[in-house]
Amino acid sequence: MTKHRTPDDPVAEAALPPLSLEKAEKGSHRSMWELLLQLRVLLPYLARIVPLLDRGLLKGSPDVAELTKGIAEMQNGNRDLEVQARNQALQLERIEQQMGRLRVVHENSIEDSRRLYSEIRSLRSWLFAMAILLVVLLLVSVGLLTFLVVHS
Repeated sequence: MTKHRTPDDPVAEAALPPLSLEKAEKGSHRSMWELLLQLRVLLPYLARIVPLLDRGLLKGSPDVAELTKGIAEMQNGNRDLEVQARNQALQLERIEQQMGRLRVVHENSIEDSRRLYSEIRSLRSWLFAMAILLVVLLLVSVGLLTFLVVHS
């Protein structure tokens, strides 16, 4: 626990050494301790790093073979990904070409169906006109036949 100083306590202020680096003389023991006090904030981080460094020192030199093996695996994976990306790009290009051809075929089939519809419509009207003509001819022949039967 630390004691809090009040600004109106001159005796406590004179008894405590200054904590800033600017106030201490260079090369004195006092400035070194003040520096160490200021570096105490880094202690939790150093406590976490030291065991890692200790393990590395116990092993000796780091295992470069595993590192190069990992790098080689990453390069192989990178090459595989590049090949896959190129293959997919080619497949996408082919699909786009097929879609273009299908679009043209679809538009042609729509045009053909429109033409067929108009031809069927004209055929229907022609057949309707022929049916009316046949009915009229049938009525005329029935009328003539009746006239001939009545006058004979």
